[in-house]
Amino acid sequence: MKTRNYLFANVAFLSSFKNLSLGINDWIDFFIIVIMIYIVIRVLSETHSLSVAIGILSLSVLYAASALFNFPLTHLVLQTFFGILLVFIAIIFQRELRRLFSFVGFFKFRKNIPPTEATIMTVARAVVRMSQTKTGALIVFPGKESIARMLEGGISLNGSISEELLLSIFDEATPGHDGAVIIEDNKIRKFAAHLPLAENLEKLGKTGLRHRAAIGLSERSDAFTIVVSGESGRIDVARNAVFERCKDEADVREKLATFYGGIDSNNRWSYFSQWTWRNAIFFGIALLIAFIAWLLFLPQFALVQKKFTIPLEFQNVSSTYVVQDIIPREAVITLQGQNLNFSSLSPQSLQVIVDLAAIKTPGWHEVSISAQNTEIPANFSVVQVEPRSIEIEIGNKTSN
Repeated sequence: MKTRNYLFANVAFLSSFKNLSLGINDWIDFFIIVIMIYIVIRVLSETHSLSVAIGILSLSVLYAASALFNFPLTHLVLQTFFGILLVFIAIIFQRELRRLFSFVGFFKFRKNIPPTEATIMTVARAVVRMSQTKTGALIVFPGKESIARMLEGGISLNGSISEELLLSIFDEATPGHDGAVIIEDNKIRKFAAHLPLAENLEKLGKTGLRHRAAIGLSERSDAFTIVVSGESGRIDVARNAVFERCKDEADVREKLATFYGGIDSNNRWSYFSQWTWRNAIFFGIALLIAFIAWLLFLPQFALVQKKFTIPLEFQNVSSTYVVQDIIPREAVITLQGQNLNFSSLSPQSLQVIVDLAAIKTPGWHEVSISAQNTEIPANFSVVQVEPRSIEIEIGNKTSN
């Protein structure tokens, strides 16, 4: 019987796509869901919580499969699990939820004002001097993507760029020397800012936290970061999750000029295309999740409720008694399940059984009935049973 039901369900599932017609509203609805899922995935990825979310998502898929293919025990266990999880999810993802709600302007690309030649030369000279004195430094030049959501802490400055100012900021005697300087529109916008750290430590080798922060930011944005090692004086630039070594001041100037030249040479649409390609994996995952969600909410798979009128049945009646009258004689049960499963449900398979083992005397008795008195297929749940009680007249059995 179960095999037959599964075959019927598969045929109905395939046939549902034949008559499926999608309007413009359906496509817009689908696209909005894809964007929302994509943003959630990006936030989880940037906060290093993607593995936790994947685990929860895997259990969600298993939960949906248990309902679809009628695995009652798995469905019950996961239903209990998610009921408990919802209580703690706000605590588990507290940081992620804050970033999600502050994700305003994620798709807004900045219009860069390229640094002047004087700015490039000033920064390059300061970097080389810090390299010679082995003064650690971390200098960030944002690209077209906003990095504001990725920064933590920091002190706003909005000051003019000078070699002396940069050297003083990264002097070990100053409180903000461990953070990053953010240079934007030929101004030092912020200093002592903290950047997100890289997850993959293998490619960092024996480098310190500054290099880890530089590569971490370059993994999440198109920013250009200059790092000076406080131990070796080595100069590196980080972009697109890759380090490049700088040999001298001319090399720093060239790489910085190339970075801004590359940004200026790309028009808005070209840059958006490159940005989309870099995030193709996240978009693919978002599309897959949205498609699965869309399937689950098709009319065939939507959860619906239907009422059935079922004659009452009795068990465990004493051998000396007989049921003489019942008010009412039938019960109305409301079932919830997937629309597809209702199409293969036979009302004859439903039962409402009343246990009369507790009745020891003849006469009229009031007996309560509830969902526990029902016998239904495992892929349905009882929403309501009416009436909640019945009147039963018990009489002595007459002997022939």
